[in-house]
Amino acid sequence: MSIPSVRYADLVFQPDLRAATRDDGAKLSLTRQERALILQLTERPHQLITRQQLLEGLGDLAGELSERNIDYLVNRLRKRLGDNARTPRFIATQYGEGYIWVADPIAVAPVSAFLLIGPVYGLGENEQAAAVVKRLGGHIGQALHGSRKVLCLPQWRFEPETASHIAHSLEISLWPEDGQLHMALVLKDGRSNTPIRPFRLTVPLAGENAELAAFAQSLADAIWAHAALPGGEPPNPTDRPLLLRLHDAAVLVTGDIESWRHNAQRLRAAHADNPDDPALAVLLALNRYTELIQGPLSPDTPPLTDVQWRGIEDDIEQLALGALAKARSEPMLLLGIAKVLCFIDRGYLKLAATLTEEAFEASTAFAAAFTMKALTLACQGEIDRAVDLYDRAIELAETGSQFHIYLLILKGSALLAADRRGEVAQMVAELSALDPASRGWVGLIFLSPKSKRTPPALAMIPKEAGRRMLTYLHRTTARQFERRHHQKNVLHGLAIHLARVHGADVIPSPLREYFPKRFADAS
Repeated sequence: MSIPSVRYADLVFQPDLRAATRDDGAKLSLTRQERALILQLTERPHQLITRQQLLEGLGDLAGELSERNIDYLVNRLRKRLGDNARTPRFIATQYGEGYIWVADPIAVAPVSAFLLIGPVYGLGENEQAAAVVKRLGGHIGQALHGSRKVLCLPQWRFEPETASHIAHSLEISLWPEDGQLHMALVLKDGRSNTPIRPFRLTVPLAGENAELAAFAQSLADAIWAHAALPGGEPPNPTDRPLLLRLHDAAVLVTGDIESWRHNAQRLRAAHADNPDDPALAVLLALNRYTELIQGPLSPDTPPLTDVQWRGIEDDIEQLALGALAKARSEPMLLLGIAKVLCFIDRGYLKLAATLTEEAFEASTAFAAAFTMKALTLACQGEIDRAVDLYDRAIELAETGSQFHIYLLILKGSALLAADRRGEVAQMVAELSALDPASRGWVGLIFLSPKSKRTPPALAMIPKEAGRRMLTYLHRTTARQFERRHHQKNVLHGLAIHLARVHGADVIPSPLREYFPKRFADAS
């Protein structure tokens, strides 16, 4: 195993001890003889190593050298390290005998990056090639929307014990020839060093290398695809549903939690190229579902008309049903289909429950299956069983993850439908502690109709925006419950508080007619 990066005084040595970096950024490249000397000295710190031992340690590198030449090599190395024989920081002399390494190692913080460019083979002293690699790092940073840390460390080598803070690495091999730079690149998982995807690129050694920008985008797409698309590996009991995997992939590449926009273009292009792939169809349906969930909450998105909303639901229905036959042997895809069919509320709840049961019986993805089983049970009115399954899924989810937050919201919705307000309040407190940014909108959705205080944020909402909020809550949550009193309970708190501010006519007509007793005295 190679030596990990280590600091001695003002020098941080690379893992292979071929180079070091000073605190002022200056680079130091060591010859093979110098490296061999440092290896021997640092392996036995604070111990005398004789000239004869150092000479023998050079092996084939010694050539015609004698013990007297060792003094010359050590003095040259000492000079390059910035050391002083009278007040040594690195190498002390024991006259007439040999040398002692007196520097103590200082722990070096592990390298941390979303993408680390390295190792780079074949770079040598070619400044033009080094400039190309540096520009590539800049283009990759732009392709990742400037939201992720990209490091270029050509001398870096993978070390399992120090790789936990590296999400991805890009290994590059170079061959300059006739003014061109041939590049073989391999995107790898940073923590395991497992290859994800190879690339081949040839660019001019001189110039701006416009090809690098296109490659950087392809690399970002590959990172997204690896995170978002099912890879055929068997799922683990703790795995997220595809919906969350898709969301997390977009956030991973862009840093933007409004994930559907960033996923849409990639998924549409992939689905157009492979229209018969059921996984792409299901993922596209899930992304269209996310568009309906996230879009209306974005201040930059114009409100959807009823026709536009139905059009997206039509698309979801077509994609999900079209993929069903080919997805029958893929439990995670079945769970995705069940999710969107349950959401659009077009009479598919029993089918969604059947597909969920099929997926559960055939899969090890317990957390994802528990989530969907709980959702279908809650929609069918079996709230107690649903809450129990949500709790089992929460036990499997990583604490504080998007999956955990998603489960709490679903569980809270089921409790809200059952009018179990005390438990809803506990859930809101737990969710706010995990995700403080959600406190505002979560508080509005889970408002108690008995609360005497209307939140200031709600009091400032214009009447038309209030109508849209109620319609949104009905479409995304309330209507999925089969029992009318569950639907009423979901809408009741928000409706009461909006009616206090704007009067009963803030309630959209279809909802007033559907829940006449609830909203008759809303003002």
